[in-house]
Amino acid sequence: MEEIQRDFKNVPHERFKTKPYAHQIDYLQYWSDKDAVGITAEMGTGKTWMMINDMAAKWGESECDAVLVLAPNGVHRAWHHIEIPTHMPTWVHYKSVEWLSTAKKEYKKQLEEIFTVYESRPLRILTMNWEALQSKRGYDFAERFCSSFSKVMIICDESDAIKNPKAARTKALFKLKPYSKYRRIMTGTMINNSPFDAFTQLTFLDENILGTSSFYSFKAEYAEMLQDNNPLLQSIRSKMSGGLRSYGTPQIVAKNMDGTPIYKNLDKLNAIIKKHCYRVTKKDCLDLPEKIYKTVYFDLTPEQLVIYKQAKEECRLVFQSDTTTFNKLVAFGKLSQITSGYYCHPLSEEPVRIQGPTPKLDLLVDHVLKVVESGEKIIIWAKYRVEIQDIFDRLKDKKISIVQYHGGTTTESRKHAIKSFEQGDAQVFLGNPQAAGIGITLVAASYVIYFSNSFSLRNRLQSEDRAHRIGQTKNVTYINLAAKDTIDEDIIASLGNKKSIADSIIGGEMTL
Repeated sequence: MEEIQRDFKNVPHERFKTKPYAHQIDYLQYWSDKDAVGITAEMGTGKTWMMINDMAAKWGESECDAVLVLAPNGVHRAWHHIEIPTHMPTWVHYKSVEWLSTAKKEYKKQLEEIFTVYESRPLRILTMNWEALQSKRGYDFAERFCSSFSKVMIICDESDAIKNPKAARTKALFKLKPYSKYRRIMTGTMINNSPFDAFTQLTFLDENILGTSSFYSFKAEYAEMLQDNNPLLQSIRSKMSGGLRSYGTPQIVAKNMDGTPIYKNLDKLNAIIKKHCYRVTKKDCLDLPEKIYKTVYFDLTPEQLVIYKQAKEECRLVFQSDTTTFNKLVAFGKLSQITSGYYCHPLSEEPVRIQGPTPKLDLLVDHVLKVVESGEKIIIWAKYRVEIQDIFDRLKDKKISIVQYHGGTTTESRKHAIKSFEQGDAQVFLGNPQAAGIGITLVAASYVIYFSNSFSLRNRLQSEDRAHRIGQTKNVTYINLAAKDTIDEDIIASLGNKKSIADSIIGGEMTL
């Protein structure tokens, strides 16, 4: 085992397997000696490189003997198969294994080899998907791994996955926390929906960072809450007292006249995050081309408009009733589907097609044809599988070379899709942000079209930066397709509002 000098600014670049950027060296120089630190860097700035060389340096100093990497499903495999072999310095002796759901004997043998005793004391690395923590088998193995070594680093890739304090994966992670000597969080979207997203991420790093371990107190610190005399709270308490068990007064964030939540003390939260997290923006550290944003509008057909108005009334009734967040999202989803020319009905196995033309799909095809004719490549993101199939069929009819990447795409087909788009003749990459929006590089594209958006800021930003990252040489144009005076516009506005809140806390800029 070799020692690597702590003065990283004077370490010859040959000591690194891949050449670092100045901001990556700055992280190693000024942040990596901390026990707990976050990297709140924009996607595409090389967070994974920083983490791999962080663990390498600590292993070289005999300060780390094992690393548990927790990442989104599929991304944990990229860590094992691509990122670690690509960036781990050649002087580091390591053993890495990925977590798989299979229970085959051959795989079990590979898992057991991570515990084998070697005289050279290699760095042991286990890469695991977040969902695995929610299973007994997955958690038990993670606990066994962490408890088997004395100087463990836990890395949380896309740490906003633990923003919900009540989630099973969050509770499991906090049970593993005592085994760790070092803790790292990595995210470009720490604040996805509200300032509350920061609570568990920062508390995982160190329970003393926020000055409270109570989520209830944290929310009250950073948002205006409805007062006890508010009619809504009184109504809720009345229902709870009617034979139902009371769990105390619920916390509900007050809202402005325009319906946006009222937050406060965001400058204080910003100062806390800056103290404990290394912030990097692409604008500051990479000579990347610009992002250009456009929204292209269209009108619903008369047939769509009739159905949309009916669904909007149903949506209003849902919101007035005592319903769940899930039901509200379903209602929103139906409105979004109608703007795309169909909707799902509980009594029909197949989507119900709205008679007449589909202006959103027609608009998409027009834009794709123009981009392809200019010799450029394009990414299309769509929220629903029905939309993906419709787009695929229509573009195939136009003789356009297209590849798909969604939840139903096999592992081999996903690899082929990326290779065909990045290195081959595929002109269009068609995907679902939930499946394809993280962990892959698509810098062959200079245009990105959002056929449909979700309310998830994380999915939006992650999917945007598949094209805008290291390796991109052209300006990237992002186009939203939106039906006038519909949910499409509301979603785009909501994403912009969330981004504004996130920027005030973390920093950055984006216009939707």
